[in-house]
Amino acid sequence: MDFKHYAEQFYVGAENLMEFLLGEASSKGDIAKLDLWYFAIVYLYRQSLELLLKSTLFQYIVNIEDRKKAVGSIRHDLAQGLELLLNSIPEVDKSQGHDAIIWLSSFFADISRVDRESDMFRYPFGNNMKVLFERQTHISLVATQVNMKTAFSIMKDINEKGYSFIGNHIAYEPRLIIEGGSYYEQSVVGYKYSERKFYPYFSSYEEAAKHLENEIKKNHNSVLFLPMCYLFRNAVELGLKRIILEDSHIPYDGAMKKIKRKKHSLIGLWNCISEELEKYANAPDDDTTLIDTEKYIQKFHNFDQESDIFRYPVNKKLLPYFSNGQTFDMLNIAGCFHELCNSLDVFDSMLSEIKQIELENA
Repeated sequence: MDFKHYAEQFYVGAENLMEFLLGEASSKGDIAKLDLWYFAIVYLYRQSLELLLKSTLFQYIVNIEDRKKAVGSIRHDLAQGLELLLNSIPEVDKSQGHDAIIWLSSFFADISRVDRESDMFRYPFGNNMKVLFERQTHISLVATQVNMKTAFSIMKDINEKGYSFIGNHIAYEPRLIIEGGSYYEQSVVGYKYSERKFYPYFSSYEEAAKHLENEIKKNHNSVLFLPMCYLFRNAVELGLKRIILEDSHIPYDGAMKKIKRKKHSLIGLWNCISEELEKYANAPDDDTTLIDTEKYIQKFHNFDQESDIFRYPVNKKLLPYFSNGQTFDMLNIAGCFHELCNSLDVFDSMLSEIKQIELENA
């Protein structure tokens, strides 16, 4: 199974984005990127840790049925997964790298406290409408990167050697969210006006994906393909949910029910608003924008119905997604995602403007 391979790709994607923020964006004082890209970057880091943890766990749990039970039990809970791993490693290995493993256990416990289900950095609120940041928070991007690097290094040591001596190089306390740092090395999140709003997350995932797309164009770096695709895919889902909940004419309670019922189904979400978009677009007969958008959405939906293919090597039954290997045109796929995100942004603006005019004329 390719869990480790996927882990390394998501980690490289996160590092690429973070290096850009702490380099070019910081030097130019690009506050928008510093603030908004945080969500996508932390998700990529977190996903890399989850994938590497499961890769390591499977070294000790070899029976396929036992693996299914383990994955089904821990789901996305890093703390629970690490506890299961440490209970599976022979005592002779656990005795080494004691400080590093204690730090990692505390760090994973903090991540699970904040984001047990791996959704708080992907969506503006959880199933219970809970938001992650209830106040404006100035997060140190330097501390975030150092702690993620440290955690990934410890996990990689455990994966390859069964222990880690990284403890002497730990610079920050084991917390996911550490406030402070230099002004242009911070991400400021938790603005009241954007609470429970989809735009910050949509923008975060779309813009981060576009950056990785440009990196692929410049350097032909195929390692960035999977993280780029997942970021784009989640941006599309966020864009659709944004239209349904914030700018369509569907009453709020009804819109929430539709979002919860459709979950990750791109075509299901699209069908919630396609008739309204057609009504208000009032496009000429030769305009195929809505038709083309639906075709893109249907294609991506058919390929990835559960929002899993770009972030895991196997399905829930641990069957590989690409058992025979597949070749993809990276830039063509990126271009399709790019156009789709742009269309959803335009549709959202159109409905928002219409609702504003209706409000003024009421």
